[in-house]
Amino acid sequence: MQTVKPVGSVVQSTAGRDKGALYIVVGKLDYPYVWVADGRKYKADKPKKKNCRHLRRVETHGATEPAGAIRISNERIRSVLTGIGMDLTREVTHV
Repeated sequence: MQTVKPVGSVVQSTAGRDKGALYIVVGKLDYPYVWVADGRKYKADKPKKKNCRHLRRVETHGATEPAGAIRISNERIRSVLTGIGMDLTREVTHV
């Protein structure tokens, strides 16, 4: 059974046409759905509904994760995801 990702978690899509995209969980719905935003296409005020089974949590090494911020700006979401995306790219090229 998949657990619902906590608000503020950085997640990566594992299924759908957005596979591989990074998001931040900005809200919870009825199990197993959450609201996710990327700050560009899916803004914090109009997030995407996503099934938790189609998301995996990304380790952020405790650095920039916005641990459940009440109101997070789209700019902040973009900066966090850009930094994490660069880290993921670095890990893939060094493996």
